Amino acid sequence: KSDLPKSIHFVIITIALILYTTAQLAAAGKVYLVLGSDTAIWNGMDVARYNCYYSPLLYTDPSANAYGVMDPTYRNAMTDSYGTPMKLTWWMMCGSIFGPGSNTNVPFPNVMTMYLMKKYHGERVQQFGDELSLHYHTFQWNDYDNDGKFWWNQTYTFEESRDDYEFTLAQLLIEEGVFPVSFRSGWHFMDNGWQHHLDDWVPYSMHNDWPNDRIDTEEPLDNTFHWADAPGQFVPYRPSPENYQLPGDGPGWNVRSTHLNTARYRDLIDSIFTRAANGQDQLACIWGHLPETDFLSNLQIIDSLAHRFSNQTGVSFRYCTAIEAMQRWRETSDSLPPVLTFDAVESGDDVYFQITTDEPIFQKYPFVAVKTIYEQYQLIPCNSSGANSWQTATPVSKQFLARAAVAVCDTLGNQSLDFIDFRPADTFVDNEDAGYSEISGNWSSVSGDFWGVDHRMAGISTGDSAIAEWQFSPAADGMFNIEIRMPNVANPANQLTFYLTENGSTIDTISTDAPTANAWQYITTANF
Repeated sequence: KSDLPKSIHFVIITIALILYTTAQLAAAGKVYLVLGSDTAIWNGMDVARYNCYYSPLLYTDPSANAYGVMDPTYRNAMTDSYGTPMKLTWWMMCGSIFGPGSNTNVPFPNVMTMYLMKKYHGERVQQFGDELSLHYHTFQWNDYDNDGKFWWNQTYTFEESRDDYEFTLAQLLIEEGVFPVSFRSGWHFMDNGWQHHLDDWVPYSMHNDWPNDRIDTEEPLDNTFHWADAPGQFVPYRPSPENYQLPGDGPGWNVRSTHLNTARYRDLIDSIFTRAANGQDQLACIWGHLPETDFLSNLQIIDSLAHRFSNQTGVSFRYCTAIEAMQRWRETSDSLPPVLTFDAVESGDDVYFQITTDEPIFQKYPFVAVKTIYEQYQLIPCNSSGANSWQTATPVSKQFLARAAVAVCDTLGNQSLDFIDFRPADTFVDNEDAGYSEISGNWSSVSGDFWGVDHRMAGISTGDSAIAEWQFSPAADGMFNIEIRMPNVANPANQLTFYLTENGSTIDTISTDAPTANAWQYITTANF
């Protein structure tokens, strides 16, 4: 009989402990980790030089970091609490200092980082579920202090860079099929004007750099930013239209961010999991730069710290892209993009565009951009024509139109894009492409910094020749300029002869001297 009360007490205590532990787990918050890179090309970037040449080797060299971070063996070794391999968000630096780049080994220097990432690592990006987006620095070639020395300076305001920024948005959409849903500003610079622009087009920013505050006064200007008044927690907030640092009622969101090294050495990962254990959901943007020598090892260290503090606190964590993290934090299950229609409405030579969606969109109106045959890019404003329906406010001449594009996302960041081609896109045929073949001669490969990762070379004796062939099928009939780009080689052939054929018949023969190396040389124009 004396044992019975003890047994009852033991059962009661056990039940109480189970209830208490269950309540603790139910109250624990969630941790969403957004790891990524502000991704530029440092090799060749010189703020004292207007026309820089940027080496593509960061993306093309198998021993460089891009291939390393995309290696499945490396990536799959780092998983979150749910067994999902680490996802990365690639904020690709485009625009400003890249625009005047002297590179002729990419289609468009202004957006070359995105082009190279997609060309050499696009399949891995899709495999791992990574996100591709935009990183923009407000570089401008100027002489603020009037000492006669020009630099690529950080501008005092966003408004000074607005035209280039919008040009870059348009070109990035039209040429690379990318429009940002998440965004990180260069140097973490922000002002109210830029925040208002972001509130018009891009729902998610991840560049709150609390508590940092800095002003650079000596040219070349860079790293001026103001975040001392921003929220210090890893919790998203809506920036106020009156002050981007303060929480308010703006339509967009911002998130605190920190560099990989800061997160690694200053106990930030510990604090994130501790706050989550106390019931507050945490969303942290932890970023680095792909060219950094410790970029890969830093990601591994963050992964080990996340697991350590997850085990200590009992809080699970997820690796997410920027968009995914915000959608999970907002507790939405909607992942369907808007149903989008994009139609050209012609009136003589004038072309307008009609856009409809099946739901409200985040943007103030659809982002519509056009490209002309002269490779000019333009953002076209829209007027509302009904519920979830818009028409462009100004016409574009069909005579000069090459391509039009539209980007929208719903209020949660689910995106839809569409395109209309008025002219066939440029076609590039390199030795690595299926359209290239060698007819005669002894050819060998030379690796290096070229268009692609190598070029083909044939040695010939006096009076001898070697023959190569490039084939392409135009997407539509029309006039085409034929151009060729040759690498810099020692002792090039004195003369080149081009035979332009269609369906096996020669329609033109052009002979030229050795073309200028690393430059596009016009050969002829043909109607196919």
